[in-house]
Amino acid sequence: VWMLALCAVAIALGSAAAWYISRGLLRQLGGDPGYAAPIAGSIAAGDLAVDIRTDDGDEGSLLFAMKGMRDSLVGIVSQVRTGTGAIATASVEITAGNHDLSARTEAQAGTLEETASSMEELTATVRQNADNARQANQLAVSASAVAVKGGAVVSQVVDTMASINDSSK
Repeated sequence: VWMLALCAVAIALGSAAAWYISRGLLRQLGGDPGYAAPIAGSIAAGDLAVDIRTDDGDEGSLLFAMKGMRDSLVGIVSQVRTGTGAIATASVEITAGNHDLSARTEAQAGTLEETASSMEELTATVRQNADNARQANQLAVSASAVAVKGGAVVSQVVDTMASINDSSK
């Protein structure tokens, strides 16, 4: 009888302990392990749209923490997508700026070529003007020499006329 009574008490205590331990584990998990495991697998596979149901007032269970982790991951992914979009927009703007800069550089190169060509023409014109100035200077020197000779001849004519005038007197 004592044995049966002790067995009955041991079974009752064992059952109560098992019930208390399983209740504590279920409270810590936030639900049945069969429900929590697929949710963890879905999140690990990248499915952030998985629905996680928790009991009202549950703020310390594993499922509540997984729900918070999922919500944080959704926020991070959203920020990454926003950042990626901003980077893509900036890349497009940089590409457009590079094309614009390239076009302006090509236009400036063309203008520079035209300027170089104009400078060559100007240099040729200046050389031609310098040659013409040299020729004009030589002609002026020649004319000056002719004028000096002409002056000497005129002086001789004046002297001859003065002599003729003196002789005629």
